[in-house]
Amino acid sequence: MSGMKFLDEKIIALRNEMRDQERHELAQQQAALQVEQEPEQDEQDNLQEVDIYQNIITIDDEEVQVIEQPLLDGKMIIRMPKLFSIMSAELASLKYPSERRPNLIYTDTSSSINLAFNLTPHRLNEDGVAAFQENMMDILEQAQPSADWLDTDVQKIDGKTVGFLEVITPAIDGEIFNLMFFASVEGRALIGTFNCMEDDLDTWRPIARAMMESLQFTSSEGKGGTVL
Repeated sequence: MSGMKFLDEKIIALRNEMRDQERHELAQQQAALQVEQEPEQDEQDNLQEVDIYQNIITIDDEEVQVIEQPLLDGKMIIRMPKLFSIMSAELASLKYPSERRPNLIYTDTSSSINLAFNLTPHRLNEDGVAAFQENMMDILEQAQPSADWLDTDVQKIDGKTVGFLEVITPAIDGEIFNLMFFASVEGRALIGTFNCMEDDLDTWRPIARAMMESLQFTSSEGKGGTVL
């Protein structure tokens, strides 16, 4: 009888040990999951908002004027720092060697901060913007499997659906931060692109987001409308 009691005690002790081990492993898994999630949360928390509707903003400790800039024959208006000028055709052909380069490219004096707009011939209505964004994400994931994804979302800007993605991609001369955004303009797909070196990300990421969110769509199709 005492032997059976001893065996029962051993089984109970073993069960308790197994439960303690399971609890320990579960706690480790939860801690690991929290560590994985924290960088993304911290990244979002650390994204400083920039009030692009002020006349002056501070960039790298310098005060810079903000202007309203019409785009693509007045189809849109964007607020941007008065640091940009239209990239020369010669430089554009070097930086964007494809003949399908954007219709309009702005750059700063160093040619390292770029903002481009391409109103493509691809037909796109308001309801298709989210699916278009998903397709662009799939294409980018295949083309850049080592890319570091920061954020993706679909939101309303000036009454229109705009999808965007933020991603860091490798390049010959370093890592590049890219903000790409997509909208339907006069029934065609608009692709906007902002890029800078990753070293400039902390300064320019919030400015890029603020510029995107300042977009005003002035085209005749109407906001939220569908072009047949």
